[in-house]
Amino acid sequence: MTTTAVYPSPREGALPFVAATLGVIVALVALPVVLLAGGPVAGWLLGAGLWVANWLAQLATNRFASTAKPTTAVGVTGISLMARAWIVAIALFLVAVNGHRTVALVAAFVFLAAFTFDLAGRALLYGMQADRTHTSPGSTTDS
Repeated sequence: MTTTAVYPSPREGALPFVAATLGVIVALVALPVVLLAGGPVAGWLLGAGLWVANWLAQLATNRFASTAKPTTAVGVTGISLMARAWIVAIALFLVAVNGHRTVALVAAFVFLAAFTFDLAGRALLYGMQADRTHTSPGSTTDS
């Protein structure tokens, strides 16, 4: 069984590398946006930190799922997705309840932006990898 890296290196091409690092790029671009808007840096730190923790947990889940039976992989992936969503929501809620509503709001926007763009980048990567594995040299496509 051959495996491919979830996140390709820059040597594999600019588009795959940018797609793989889109969440990181958006999280970094969010810092000057937050600063220019007068938002709290603590909000950016919390949002970026929650996203990084979520991303690392997702990578660990994918690593485990890639070696598990298909039904186990689907179950673990689904439970992980829901648990990570609840953990982020609870963390943001606790920050807001403790009187740091602006920090929680900025963190939520930073997290959601990084998460959304990371998900879009991974979907693009998956599509590119699927296209590469289903197209053999010399074959024609209907595009």
